[in-house]
Amino acid sequence: METAGMTITKKISEARARIADLLLEIDNVILQVNPQIEAEYATKTGYLENDLLKWQIAARRARRRYMLAQARANSSQEFAADEFEAQLDAELAEWDQLLTQSIETFLQAAERMAASRPLSPSESRELKKLHRDLIKRLHPDLHPGQSDEAARFFMVAQAAFEQGNLDMLRSVAVATEGMHDESDDEDLTGDEAAAELEIVLAHERVVEQRLVELKGSNPYVLKEKLEDGEWLIRRTSELKGQIEEQKAAASAYDERFRELAERSRDEP
Repeated sequence: METAGMTITKKISEARARIADLLLEIDNVILQVNPQIEAEYATKTGYLENDLLKWQIAARRARRRYMLAQARANSSQEFAADEFEAQLDAELAEWDQLLTQSIETFLQAAERMAASRPLSPSESRELKKLHRDLIKRLHPDLHPGQSDEAARFFMVAQAAFEQGNLDMLRSVAVATEGMHDESDDEDLTGDEAAAELEIVLAHERVVEQRLVELKGSNPYVLKEKLEDGEWLIRRTSELKGQIEEQKAAASAYDERFRELAERSRDEP
């Protein structure tokens, strides 16, 4: 016959198993799904977004250069092109930094995709199974206060999973076989078990909300769009159109600036 204490212990065990599954999904999204989405986005549309940002900066710079020159011309002051460039460098420093960061993000995603080795179906299944087992054995959310050694093994396992390094995950699994994830819930009194159940259930709700927020934010929300061929065509066309607009704007302001410069040289 199942006692009340045994029932609570069973509920604690079931809740911990659900937490392990949630943590597994969170790690899968963070370490596998999101990086893949970022890499796909970079190669399908991200490169155009970087190009658009580059031409937006060029158009801003050309417009601002022309405005500075026009202000000098209106006040009959000396035309100083070098001074304009120094001022523009300072004014647009944040934009240039944003472009640098954006290009770096693109390069990292592209390098990740280029360096990745596709796993076979059986290897992929083994990778996920080993990761699941190591989550249950080593995850700090399931084992608070774990040893430094266990924490280091967990970090190695996470890095191996992120990189799809099956051999390393196998090694960690073997090396941590002696680290048991059994709990001492059977030794809890009735009141202690009830309190532990409340703690575990509260933890489950927190982890569940973390997963919901993760799936509701970038880059995960781009997953569906990247699978939509029509959206990709529209987005690509839209970005190319905006790039041409910024190129035209930059060219027009550059031409106005050249005209001002020529008039300045012609004036006595």
